[in-house]
Amino acid sequence: MSTNKDTEFLSVKDLCVNYSSGGCTVKAVGGVSFDLERGSSLGLVGETGAGKTTIAKAIMQILPDHATKLVSGEIHFKGRDILKMSESEKRSVRGREISMVFQDPMTALNPVMTVGSQIAEGIRNHQNMDKAHARKAAIKMLETVGISADRADEYPHQFSGGMKQRVVIAIALSCNPELLIADEPTTALDVTIQAQVLDLIKELKRTRGTSMIMITHDLGVVADTCDQVAVIYGGEVVEMGSLAEIYDTPTHPYTQGLFGAIPDLSKDVDRLSPIEGLPPDPTNLPEGCYFAPRCPYATEACRQTHCGLNNISGTHFVRCLRTQKEK
Repeated sequence: MSTNKDTEFLSVKDLCVNYSSGGCTVKAVGGVSFDLERGSSLGLVGETGAGKTTIAKAIMQILPDHATKLVSGEIHFKGRDILKMSESEKRSVRGREISMVFQDPMTALNPVMTVGSQIAEGIRNHQNMDKAHARKAAIKMLETVGISADRADEYPHQFSGGMKQRVVIAIALSCNPELLIADEPTTALDVTIQAQVLDLIKELKRTRGTSMIMITHDLGVVADTCDQVAVIYGGEVVEMGSLAEIYDTPTHPYTQGLFGAIPDLSKDVDRLSPIEGLPPDPTNLPEGCYFAPRCPYATEACRQTHCGLNNISGTHFVRCLRTQKEK
């Protein structure tokens, strides 16, 4: 899990994020650690509310000031700890070195600004261009994501959902960032448009050499776009490894449950196998394993012991007492 400091690109260590809501402490992320090598892609997988978006917002340093109670740990990006940067340093990194494609393009775009102006705004701020040159760069970026130049002066409401998402991707990539965080970029799109957007992201990643964190609950999207996978549950990593390690030998009961809920055309079954129960309440997490209340293999030891990640082979890590006993 460690990264050589000489080649370190992104290294998240023991990241914790707590929110305050209604007088309660919401433990959104607890002790998350992972490394991302330059040029590679990491998929963060899990149910809604698992903490995936909070991890992304912590890396971007765009957590809500009014609700964030605690942020601790380390987020090293190219050798610098983002959490220790000044506000001006963070602003210089956001958009220029690290960009984010947000889940809902309807709320990510400004409805009273033309799409060309929204792309040009980031270019002007980070690349010190005048208005005319920034506009040219914005139009070129629109064409890169498959939108014709004559639509640069149109407003977001004049675009379809898929085209809005292309605009959001254009904004994120306009300053040629080294790290792209894509937060469920295809959730609101139909299957055909989803495939087009994923193809676009993969092509831009290939041609630009951009590293990527893909946040999703869709294991098919991860298989199509990522090199590494981290399964998130209850604000922590429960299984992590290469794409082959996770897909060929899913080991944590939660990961197995996620795969079990996917339709398999090679099998004749009447019903899928959903994971029974609900994710844990982040204001009142269980004492032991967070997945124990939903786990078919849970024992009393699981309900009392909160274990750490256990290396079972290669780069494959699992947070489960069963794997510790097997070693």
